[in-house]
Amino acid sequence: MTAEEKKHADDLVKRHVRSMRTLAAVAPLASITSTGSEHVLLLLTRSVASFIKLYLLFLFMRVLLSWFPAFNWDRQPWLTLRQLTDPYLNVFRGIIPPFFGMIDFTPLLGFFVLQWVQSLLETISAADSDAEGGFSSADDSPF
Repeated sequence: MTAEEKKHADDLVKRHVRSMRTLAAVAPLASITSTGSEHVLLLLTRSVASFIKLYLLFLFMRVLLSWFPAFNWDRQPWLTLRQLTDPYLNVFRGIIPPFFGMIDFTPLLGFFVLQWVQSLLETISAADSDAEGGFSSADDSPF
């Protein structure tokens, strides 16, 4: 087997592995929707919406603490907070440059996107629970 054939075979294996990972990630959700387990899907959407609420709180703490220039980010739990929030904020840092070289509007866009996704999930969750005759809001839910 030549080096070119070996490289082609390795690329083919890598593509198949990626396809299998994607299938493994999507298959449980497909089985949930195809078996009629709307309650599980409703629980998943509410869980993701709750996680987004918690993540928004972490983002808010991160932004609030960034206003203090002498704050030491190298101590725990602040290091973990920065490690949790910075990858998400870095996605938007390439889109919006700092204003006057100092003011970073990245968190505003990050908050907007997360709140939009959260409201979308809560709308879907409320519509599903209303259609089933279940709970009308997350506050009335036993979950």
